[in-house]
Amino acid sequence: MVSIPEPLRSPWVRLALVVVIVAVLGLAHPAVTDLPGFSDQTGPTNASIAEFEQVDDGCKDDVATFAGGSNEGDDLTRTTFVQTGGPNASLSAWVERTSPEGTDLSTFRVHVDTHGGNASGVSCEYGVQYRITVTTHGGSRPGLFPDAHGLQVVWLENGEYNGCSSSVTGQLDAECHRLGEMPERTWANATA
Repeated sequence: MVSIPEPLRSPWVRLALVVVIVAVLGLAHPAVTDLPGFSDQTGPTNASIAEFEQVDDGCKDDVATFAGGSNEGDDLTRTTFVQTGGPNASLSAWVERTSPEGTDLSTFRVHVDTHGGNASGVSCEYGVQYRITVTTHGGSRPGLFPDAHGLQVVWLENGEYNGCSSSVTGQLDAECHRLGEMPERTWANATA
């Protein structure tokens, strides 16, 4: 059996020892997420286009009968109309990350661009109804006590702002409501 030295038997000495240990750990690990069991969870590190299809083309009043989006698991899906100026246009899409890796709020821009499209003889707002699915990957794993993290996707059509989607946890705010023509700030880190 191990005997406890006489000076450590006092409850005040034990309390002081615990306070000193906590203070040393607090100075050595300034962020609570550095301690074992806590998390410094981040948003996804990568995004890619999983599906991109032209659903229909024609005059906006005829083909743009539905627009919407959904967020299921790691996938964000959006269906909308883009004006092309005329028939025979093609679409291209690509994703870029706009926040540094390791931030709590991962931000991406999804670009959809139109190419071609002959406007001669067209008397309406001609375009393409399309569906796009973006899949996200990566990010750090949650710990026992996860922290706030999230994702923001800014949608651009022909370089113009056309919406924002987000998914966040905790008190993190993706600030989609503040975005106008082009976002000024495209990332945020909630750790200090």
